[in-house]
Amino acid sequence: MANSFNFMDAVESLEDIGFYEVALPFILIFTIVFAILQKVKIFGASGKNFNAVIAVVLAFLVVRNQAIVEVLNQFLPKISLISVVIVVVLLLFTILSGNEQPSFTKHLLGIMIILVAIGVIISFVGSGAGEVFGFALPDWFDITSADRNLLIFLVLFIVFFAYVTSDSTNTNSPWKFLDDIANGIQGKGKQP
Repeated sequence: MANSFNFMDAVESLEDIGFYEVALPFILIFTIVFAILQKVKIFGASGKNFNAVIAVVLAFLVVRNQAIVEVLNQFLPKISLISVVIVVVLLLFTILSGNEQPSFTKHLLGIMIILVAIGVIISFVGSGAGEVFGFALPDWFDITSADRNLLIFLVLFIVFFAYVTSDSTNTNSPWKFLDDIANGIQGKGKQP
């Protein structure tokens, strides 16, 4: 009987040797720190060796602290999921609009930015970061699925009601803050 290759066995083997707890966090931290140091050029244009040494030291220090590694291992997959959801939403907008580059209204872009920010905060808090960084969430933050569904319904109802009743020509519209966020990100803010 021939042995067949099983991807799950390979993943479990990588987990057994500590690939996810040591190697991946090390590579990630090293890459991010090295890229930032290369970009800001603290040690000048010829400081690549110094940047590499500092990035290696910081990556080893992070890997040594397993609490931080645990937060990374729980936080980053959630952020990856949010990224996949954003790509799928953009894909759906592209399909529905029929354009290669769908144009988003300022309101829609502002709402998407707020939803992404909320998703990042929930992912960070839910990954055990509070225990590592020494803060605890209040008891009321631990909501049940029924509470969550009610909150989602209320928020959607309020947003819908505010959008339907707002006057788009009014400069004091409740949607102005979304326009300001969208303009700021797109670089269309007030020029000095």
